[in-house]
Amino acid sequence: MKNAIVILISILTLSSCSGEIDLDKKKKTELTFEQLPAELKEIYGTNFRVANDTTDYYVYSLDKNYELTHHWTGMNKQLLTKGFNHHFVINEKKFKLGANQGDPFVLRNKKLYYSTELNLGEYNFEKAKFIEIDLTEYLYK
Repeated sequence: MKNAIVILISILTLSSCSGEIDLDKKKKTELTFEQLPAELKEIYGTNFRVANDTTDYYVYSLDKNYELTHHWTGMNKQLLTKGFNHHFVINEKKFKLGANQGDPFVLRNKKLYYSTELNLGEYNFEKAKFIEIDLTEYLYK
């Protein structure tokens, strides 16, 4: 029994120490399309190709000093994951964002932008709400 408790604690410790910053717990600012800067309006107003493969995500960094990469985990992607999550790496800093967040994901002026309402197939960008999360406290050079 004691060994089982030690193993359980070890598994929980390893899984909780992923080193990722949970963006779901960060302050979010909601914006309309009209409130977006011109660069973002251009990106979100693009008529994107809608692929059948759900692993394709549009990810952009408009900050020349910060490289933004993305992958996701969840059902049909990797076993032993809890739910569906977006994972971002920005210059070796790791971030996690929960399910149902829509791409394109854009990094601009150390802020991450995305939408929960954008439907690339319906081209509804003017009606969508956009989310801004300030990452300044994590991104410094």
